[in-house]
Parts: sequence; C-alpha cells; structure tokens
Amino acid sequence: MSAAHRPTESWPGVRGFSLVELMVAMVIGLILMAGVVQIFLANHTAYREAQRFSQLQETMAFAVDYLARDIRGAEHVTHADGELEVVRDRVIDWCGAPPGLHAVTYFIQNDALRCRHGSLHNHELLRGFQPGSELMADLLPDAADPVAVRLGLMLQSGVGQGVPLREHDLEFHVALRNRILAPGTSP
Repeated sequence: MSAAHRPTESWPGVRGFSLVELMVAMVIGLILMAGVVQIFLANHTAYREAQRFSQLQETMAFAVDYLARDIRGAEHVTHADGELEVVRDRVIDWCGAPPGLHAVTYFIQNDALRCRHGSLHNHELLRGFQPGSELMADLLPDAADPVAVRLGLMLQSGVGQGVPLREHDLEFHVALRNRILAPGTSP
C-alpha cells in the first residue's frame, strides 16, 4: 500500500470530504445566505417605509396645527385662486405680518406651503406637497359670512429613488372661534 492510499494511523477509519460533498454544502450555504439577505432587505424596506410615514405624519400635524391656529382666531377669511387670506389680530410676528390686525395669505407654490403678508414677504412653511396642487378651501356655511373652513391639502411621499411617489389627501375643518364667540353674532 502506498502512503497516499493508507488510512491515517492516528485516526483510523477517518477520511476527508469529497468534492461533491463540499459543493453540496456550499450550495446549501448560499441558499441560506440568500434567505438571510432577502430578510434583511425586506426589514430595511419596512424600516424606511415606517420612517416615511412618520415624517408624513409630522408634516400633516404641522400643517394642520399651523393653519388651524391662525384660522381659529380669524376675524375674516376669504379664498380665491388657491390662496387663503386670514385677517386677524395677532400678538406676535406671523409670516412677516407685525403684531396687530393684518391679513396673511396662505398658498402652495411648487411643492411647498407658503405664507405672506402683502407682496414682499414669502415664507416657506412646509415642503412635501404635490407639485401643481393648490390649497383647497371651502368656506362654511357660505362665502359671505363663514364660521368655519374646510381645508384640503395633497401631500406626496416616496421611499427613495426609483420608487413611485404616493399621494396623501388631507382634509380637515377649522371653526373661526372669534366669529362664533363674538357677542352679537349668530352663526
């Protein structure tokens, strides 16, 4: 018997893996690794989606809070050509308007909610709106003497490059608290 074909004397009956056994083991390992990578990618996508929805909720909450806070104290509200004008007595600077009774106009330009006082100030409040959309507002019960406003906004969000954007409609109502509670007025 030659040395190459003799079993090892320290481990009798023990021999190594054959080439076929090693290749089968590698294929099984690759299949398991592909499964682990697939699970990782699915979890990563779910994480990004959760982050996107969290950011969208923050955006919606900010838009609702900012607009509602100003509209609630309004003396008068008008809506024309996608612009909402809110006239109220403010105690702080608001969108370029000094304290006092002034009009502030809200509108969407490009993909941002903006506000201005007069024609010189144009403040960007919030990004993430559908390009080409406008601030939708219905004065309730009618435009002549409104006591509430129904506002509609269309936001959009996307997970990343190559993924289509999703549109999200936001509609909410705001009562003009000062108009409703003012003495001598009947809603």
